[in-house]
Amino acid sequence: RAEVERLRPELAQPILTQRMYRPNTLELPKEWLLSEEETSSGMLERLENESKYPLKFPLLGISLVLFGKGLSDALITIIKVNIDFPGASLSEQFMGLPVLAIDAVCVVVGVALASWTWKTMKD
Repeated sequence: RAEVERLRPELAQPILTQRMYRPNTLELPKEWLLSEEETSSGMLERLENESKYPLKFPLLGISLVLFGKGLSDALITIIKVNIDFPGASLSEQFMGLPVLAIDAVCVVVGVALASWTWKTMKD
């Protein structure tokens, strides 16, 4: 177990020799190559844009889950009622609230959250 957790130098050479060949930059046309300035500034700009809105993707994910939950539950309930599934009803309630109303609220909240996040957190 201890040998697995540390790198053994004698294993490194065969691994490196089996790696894919990377063409030399001298063989590539000049217009394909990016200058050092372009690559470093592009990466910094990308990192700065991502750090402006750290909650953008989590909020979009939450809105997707809410929208998907509401829409799928509503569709499943409607399908169950249409095929006369035993015990299925459009007037079902959960804690005094109609189930379809809960599903509709989930859909609306999901769409609203996604819309707000997309509009306010643009790069």
